[in-house]
Amino acid sequence: MAYTLYPLKSIPANLVSRIAEIHMGDAGLLTKLGYPFVLRYFEGALTDKDSFGFFAKDEETGEIMGFSLASPQPSALTSKLTEEKIWFIRNIFKVMFTKPLAFLQMVISSVTIRGQMYEPNTIECVYFTVDPKFRGRGLGRTLQNALVEKGRELGYKKIYASVETWNIASLKATQANGFKIIKTFREGIYFRHRLERELKEA
Repeated sequence: MAYTLYPLKSIPANLVSRIAEIHMGDAGLLTKLGYPFVLRYFEGALTDKDSFGFFAKDEETGEIMGFSLASPQPSALTSKLTEEKIWFIRNIFKVMFTKPLAFLQMVISSVTIRGQMYEPNTIECVYFTVDPKFRGRGLGRTLQNALVEKGRELGYKKIYASVETWNIASLKATQANGFKIIKTFREGIYFRHRLERELKEA
């Protein structure tokens, strides 16, 4: 399997939907809110000046296989969902009435995420996700490690990640990239491990 990693912000605008489609294979809160929220989230993330990430492309087929995303302030990415007020109000009302549990979880997570970045000069591994048909080959670990190396290059001192306790594959990949569990906590319906890694010069 020959693939290349590219900066996430270099992805053509017409392929952002592919990133959203891959993310829809994740069982997290953003997915539960629905595809319109997922697409709007990643469109916003690509315009955020401080976030960065990577996508993997199959060099034979040109297919996007997976991606990773990091930010020093994850709440800034979430807040971009509300920038277009009419769109947000219309869509959040749909969620309130059709997916009330997802709406409640969004409120809980929004409060939690605001307090997540409690140290200066730190970065958050927000997502690393691989299309299911390309999983089991170490690509997720590679995409996350690219965030680690870029974070070090940019001068960040530490990188954090949160992984659901049931997601053994993601937890193993994250630990293989040098992250250590610092606590396990509950966030609404989710139970998560909080992990960190120092970004010292190799």
